[in-house]
Amino acid sequence: MMQSKLSYIRKALRLSATAGRRYSSASPCSILPRHRIIRRRWPTSVERCCSPLITTNDSYRFISIPTTSFLDRTDNETNSTTTETAQIQIQNDQALNNEQQDLLQYTQSLLREVKEIPAGELSQTQISEMSSCIEQYISEVHSYVCAEQAHALLLRLIMERTAWQRLHVEGAIRYFDNVYSGGTFVDRMMSITTAFEEAYDETPYKSIISLLCNCFSAHASTAAELILDRFETRLQDENNPLYHSNLPTVETYNAILTSWAKSGRRRHVKSSSSLSYSHHPNAPSNLVSQMLQLYNENPSEMERIRPDFLSFNTAIASLTRDQHFRSNNADDNTYRRTIGKVCFDHLQTMMLFYRQDNHAIAPDLITFSTVMMTLGRGKDRDDASRAMQLLDEMLHLCGVDVKKVGGVGNDGSLTISVVLNTALFDQPTTFTELYEEGDFDEINQGSSKQYIYNVIPRNKHFNVALAIMAQSRKVNSNTLEQARRYVDIMEQLGQYESQKMLDNPPVNEELSDKGLEMDISIISASSSKPDTITFNTLLKIAAKAGEPVVADEIFEEMMTKYSEGNLQVKPDRVSFNTLLLAWSKAKGANAGKRVTELLETMQKMADNGDEDVRPDHVSMTTVINTLAMSAKKNRSNPKQAESIISRMEDNKEAALRPDVVTYTAVMKCWMECGSLRAAGRAVEIIDKLHQRYEDGYLECKPDTLAYNVALNAIAKSRAIEGGAEHAEALLERMQDRYMSGDNDVAPSARSFVTVMNAWARSKDPNRGKHAEKLLLQMHELHGAGLDNVAPNTVAYSTCIFAWSKSGQSNAGSRAQKLLKEMERYRSEGMDDMKPNVFIYTNVMEAWIASRQPDSLDKVEAILEHMIEQSNAGDRDSAPNTTTFNVVLKAIRHSSHPEMHDKAEQVLYCMKKTGVKPNIITYNTFMGACARVEGNEETRRRAFSLVLAAFSELQAVGLRPDGYTWPAIWQACQCHLDINADLPKINSLFDITVKNGAFNELLFNSVRGFLPPSYLQKKLNRKDDVRTLTVHDLPAEWTRNVKLGRVKDPTKKKSKA
Repeated sequence: MMQSKLSYIRKALRLSATAGRRYSSASPCSILPRHRIIRRRWPTSVERCCSPLITTNDSYRFISIPTTSFLDRTDNETNSTTTETAQIQIQNDQALNNEQQDLLQYTQSLLREVKEIPAGELSQTQISEMSSCIEQYISEVHSYVCAEQAHALLLRLIMERTAWQRLHVEGAIRYFDNVYSGGTFVDRMMSITTAFEEAYDETPYKSIISLLCNCFSAHASTAAELILDRFETRLQDENNPLYHSNLPTVETYNAILTSWAKSGRRRHVKSSSSLSYSHHPNAPSNLVSQMLQLYNENPSEMERIRPDFLSFNTAIASLTRDQHFRSNNADDNTYRRTIGKVCFDHLQTMMLFYRQDNHAIAPDLITFSTVMMTLGRGKDRDDASRAMQLLDEMLHLCGVDVKKVGGVGNDGSLTISVVLNTALFDQPTTFTELYEEGDFDEINQGSSKQYIYNVIPRNKHFNVALAIMAQSRKVNSNTLEQARRYVDIMEQLGQYESQKMLDNPPVNEELSDKGLEMDISIISASSSKPDTITFNTLLKIAAKAGEPVVADEIFEEMMTKYSEGNLQVKPDRVSFNTLLLAWSKAKGANAGKRVTELLETMQKMADNGDEDVRPDHVSMTTVINTLAMSAKKNRSNPKQAESIISRMEDNKEAALRPDVVTYTAVMKCWMECGSLRAAGRAVEIIDKLHQRYEDGYLECKPDTLAYNVALNAIAKSRAIEGGAEHAEALLERMQDRYMSGDNDVAPSARSFVTVMNAWARSKDPNRGKHAEKLLLQMHELHGAGLDNVAPNTVAYSTCIFAWSKSGQSNAGSRAQKLLKEMERYRSEGMDDMKPNVFIYTNVMEAWIASRQPDSLDKVEAILEHMIEQSNAGDRDSAPNTTTFNVVLKAIRHSSHPEMHDKAEQVLYCMKKTGVKPNIITYNTFMGACARVEGNEETRRRAFSLVLAAFSELQAVGLRPDGYTWPAIWQACQCHLDINADLPKINSLFDITVKNGAFNELLFNSVRGFLPPSYLQKKLNRKDDVRTLTVHDLPAEWTRNVKLGRVKDPTKKKSKA
């Protein structure tokens, strides 16, 4: 049957060949598709994707046939398929029925028959048979292997310059679109285009693009864009520019943009061909960017492809859909953050063209809304400024200049005076409405005296802009002022619009006929008036700006408007919670009081029937956290927190029950208030969390943070003797649970550091050993696979600090060993354990505490090492003022015979390295000089250094403190003779009196050094000065010191 059918086809083709003719004119086809401008109804949604495709006849002229046949190249390309493609071919080949197998075999024999015939020399019969086979494949056989045969037939027919109808290009492209996928389809389309380029001197680029754009698939869109790119590249070729009578226009580009939009895809398909440009990952936006680049490079010649309204809006809509795409790829996430900026830039370009009198490209309300929403979903740090700029642009187009709006009233409040172009109310809001009204020619000629759209910002525009401002990283008082300005503008714009609708006679008459009245609330809902979301966002901005008092004012305004009947601004639970958040960030005792008042207000309103403001879990937890932060200034806060959590425990609603976060906040409250009960209560709460979890309250499962807070409470407690031991016991309990399989309580580095710090601040002489044991445990757990317990700089620093406070003879050597470990880890690239100036300084303190004969040498060696590291570029190791002070302290505690010279060298080195001395520096220096022993010359030189240091500290603007004068008098006592040096002593005494520096310590020291007669003369008293106290001295002598209360020896100390 198949053979009879094929013979019938051959007979019909021979008959048609007799009556047919070979086309040898300048065109390869007798009838080419003509396209006219089609006016379509534009969709009202943001995703406007349709565009008219404007093309004219594509004409071709014959050119000489190349020596190497394109068909040969294509055969070789086709035969080099991958293993996967070969398997698909075999499967498809086996799926063919007998008739289709016969057609396939006949096609293969036909291709072998014509392969050796030069291009342009096939008979009409052969051409007709090949054309018929293509048609047969298109209508009946959808198979990969058959598509390959159809593709080969089409390429040979193109080389024969066959008439367009016999090529079946339109059907073939649709056929290939159904059979091929991805890069295979793109490669086949590019080979077809190449065949046309080699066969004709004018390739039907736009016709091929038009057909591809009707497929609405990603690979067809990719192929269309690649062909257009090749077309433009050949036109712009400086060495051999292509002449073509039918150039690409903006409609050609818009057809591809529409194809991308309808394909639902936004990424190019990978193939053996690539675009000559890459501006953006999003395909439509990338194409529009290329249009702009070509236009900007040569505006006069490339006016034909200047992007229009549809171009930009299609790109913006595509970018918006891209923003919803989620990926684990970091590059994709980075790209999504830039989408708002790209959309904003597209809109700015539209406005630029509009201001150049191209009014038809003006963005409409949907364009502005789409870009604003895109900015709202973005996370770029500059999105807030872009949103404000966009909103200001909309207001400016309405006749409102935000920069000139407003002022400060007599009461200090912001006043707004908005003058609006009310004629905009009668303007269309979208391109669709404008298109239906016509008059495009008049609009494009710039005859309109005002903006052609009603782009008065609506409530949602303001709310999105305010939300972006609230989410920005830097929110301050300026941000809050601008936000309040926008809200005031919303009020007046809403009043304009409401009045406009109320004054509309047709609307009022229609409502009157139906027995209805104008509902102001409905008008407000569709206008620019602020609503609950507006005020909630404004409250959030005030909270982030650290302005709780202003937040209170905003909330009171909200409550007032609602009480006056404005239902659009009814406060809800979010309003209260945001206000609670504002006060939770406030510093001071009033914060706790204010949040408890707000919580009571919420509860009263809920009890009166307003369920929208009933406190929830967030409300309760925020209040408890606020009480915790202000607990230092109000020690009754823990009781209030306990009362709140008790109410939560009694609540039957699961959403209001306390969870581990709430209980953790209560522990923080006890810890911050410094109560003696803090440590015990923390342990009780941990036990309670475990008990509630075992009782079925899964939200109370203890976690690492809860344990860490409890550890901190125990470590800071003064009530528990041996707090470090109790903290370590809780840490061991934490580890036991983790080792039993409870990963939620896995100890962290902070857990260990908290306990190590407790040991460091304890009075246990073995504190250094305990801290180092914990550090070793951290290494073991980390080696076992627990990443969050990896030892870090803080852990090592705390351990070294514990050794420095231990006073053990081996403290210096143990601290030095830990320091070497850190330096070894740093050399291996582990920056988390990099030593810094604080660690080096604590190692110095450990050497001083160890009191070894070579402690001073070790300290000086560490200082030299720090300076070397700093000079090599490690700024974290650069010695600071504290470092040099510790070195001076080491000199003072040493037995060096010339410690005054050592101290002088350190002070000189300190100044040379640019480190500024403080009062502690000079006090320690003078203390070191005071301890110098030796002959008279040595001691007098040491005292001269003390006087020089005293003069220097005054010269640099430092004030002597309570340790300066005792250091000077100690040097005086050690190095001066009471008889021979009386003038110097007398001068120093007068300076001390003049400075009012006599405190109890200094007076006792001076009284033990100076003869009683000397003091009697100075005090003008004859009684025994040895019984005097500092309170008996003249007020002038003690005016700059704190003397404290006078103790009454007759009173006994009361028992606490």
